[in-house]
Amino acid sequence: MAISNNMRISGLASGMDTEKMVADLMKAARIPFDRLSQSKTQLEWQRDAYRSINTKLLEFRNIAFDMKLNSSYNSKKAISSSESAISVSGTASAVEGIYKIQVTQLAETAKLKSDGPVGAKSLQGLDTTLGSLSLDSDTTLTIGGAKGTATINVKQTDSVDLLVKAINNQSTKTGVKVSYDATLDHFFFSSSATGADANVKLQSGNSSLLDDIFKIASPEDDIQGSLLTGAQVFANGIATKVNDSLTSEQEIKIAFDGASVSLKVDKNTTIGNLIDQINNSDVGKKGVSAFLNADNKLAFTNPGDNTVNPIVITDETSDSNDLLFNLGWHDSDGNNSYDPTSRSYYEVSDYGLDAKIEFNGVKGEYATNSFSINGMNFTAKQVMTSTADITVTQDTDGIYEKIKNFVDKYNELIDSINNQLVEKKYRDFFPLSEEQKKDMKEDDIKKWEEKARSGLLRSDQMLTSALSGFRISLSSVVTGLSSGSMKQLSQIGITTGDYSEKGKLYIDPTALKKAIAEHPEEIDALFTANDNNKDSAAGDGLATRLVDQLDSLMNNIKTKAGTVSSVDSSYTMGKRLRDYNKRIEDMTLKLDGLETKYYNQFTAMEKYINQMNAQSAYLMQQFGG
Repeated sequence: MAISNNMRISGLASGMDTEKMVADLMKAARIPFDRLSQSKTQLEWQRDAYRSINTKLLEFRNIAFDMKLNSSYNSKKAISSSESAISVSGTASAVEGIYKIQVTQLAETAKLKSDGPVGAKSLQGLDTTLGSLSLDSDTTLTIGGAKGTATINVKQTDSVDLLVKAINNQSTKTGVKVSYDATLDHFFFSSSATGADANVKLQSGNSSLLDDIFKIASPEDDIQGSLLTGAQVFANGIATKVNDSLTSEQEIKIAFDGASVSLKVDKNTTIGNLIDQINNSDVGKKGVSAFLNADNKLAFTNPGDNTVNPIVITDETSDSNDLLFNLGWHDSDGNNSYDPTSRSYYEVSDYGLDAKIEFNGVKGEYATNSFSINGMNFTAKQVMTSTADITVTQDTDGIYEKIKNFVDKYNELIDSINNQLVEKKYRDFFPLSEEQKKDMKEDDIKKWEEKARSGLLRSDQMLTSALSGFRISLSSVVTGLSSGSMKQLSQIGITTGDYSEKGKLYIDPTALKKAIAEHPEEIDALFTANDNNKDSAAGDGLATRLVDQLDSLMNNIKTKAGTVSSVDSSYTMGKRLRDYNKRIEDMTLKLDGLETKYYNQFTAMEKYINQMNAQSAYLMQQFGG
């Protein structure tokens, strides 16, 4: 509550403790205010209690929803007779039976490694410069992989560590990574994926990089290729904008060897953006690599003869903008200004392997060691010299555990709600004000508020009615099922306790497992049936019924108590809280005014007494007192 800033004169003249007297007067005046605040707090507690129940309802609703899916009752268990060589798991679509499988080849990554010590170990390890390892000149390295290509500039002054980082910085674009092990003094290249399409390809115009630095023996040499270098120098490197004065989106098309890529260019597109798009496109996967050379000019490597199989770049937008000129690919007169240079380069490469298997006599190949056949998920671990048996059966234990979990969570939910419905209400315990808490110990406050919060949802009609609906749904027969089918829980070994347990379910494990093993389709229908009759739930399965009832109850609670993100005006209790806030605000202003009034009255009294005392003293002086 606000405190008036008016000048207050304590009881110096009257001898009265005016502060205490005003405080006592305000204490009496504040009683209606405290009661209003307590009512608001109780309403907030009750709102939060509803929201807490809604959270629990949602958790159970998700479990119930899974139980209305046919896949929950059709799960299969698959067992391999050779788990160390090939593991397996079943899905609902797997067909029961015994199958034979053999792994004749595992899927592998593409990989390259140094054939001998690099020599950095005896120098400065990762800090060793490439020049000191006999790199005879600056050059470029084009890294190719399943994702695309990238070209980096390599200098004699670069360290081993810098080279490793430069290659790995492009791994998201190439699918290739490298490591250098200082102990073994070797480079190790590897593709990120397995399979025959995975590859590691290193190209350089300088054999010294492959021979003397990576120490990868016998690179293919004298491979004919082409290097196309544009005339434009990009001063800011890859951050340079292609044309920052563009007012509309432009399109460039790049074609090579039957592949093409269309590049969208606007005023924010940089040279780096274009390079990334090209190298990660189908054109990049063909071996074309775009990069900025040491002179900051845009260059392309063509893995073949550009006069025979050229890289073709066209501006697809007909307007006054000339993007090919911006890129340095022709001059202002439209003549080619790039420099197509035939070149020889050196290359080393390796390709991955597909997994090869034979399933019931049928051969198959897969890019990874994890694959699926006929609803079974396999993981190949070892090459096998003989076949393994794969046995697929109904997963009785798995289905049992799902139903048991459903029953356990249902019992937890209704126990929680029932406990709140019968919780004792302590009518003499109200929420404590901050003033009251000041004079109490922490433990006393905690005990008091436990009783003040007790019974907030006692005998709540909405919750009582919902629990009754749950009990009826789970005990009622599911109509519309075929004659002789299991139509209620009691037939599969699930029963309710006595009346005092208010709907708690009990499972007979032996009876339930027997029902699952012998009548899986009937149990499926018992839980999942849906007759699509909105006027009656009699033909709906048990889980279908519960999901509908849970959705309805959760919506009702949301309408009454809202959610954490709800505005007060959108739910019933919120509107009441908004009204409380307005009344508290109005009463606060009135109490502030009343307190000021009391202080003003006491101040006036003190001033008057002071005047009377002064006058009395004056008269006594006049009469010689």
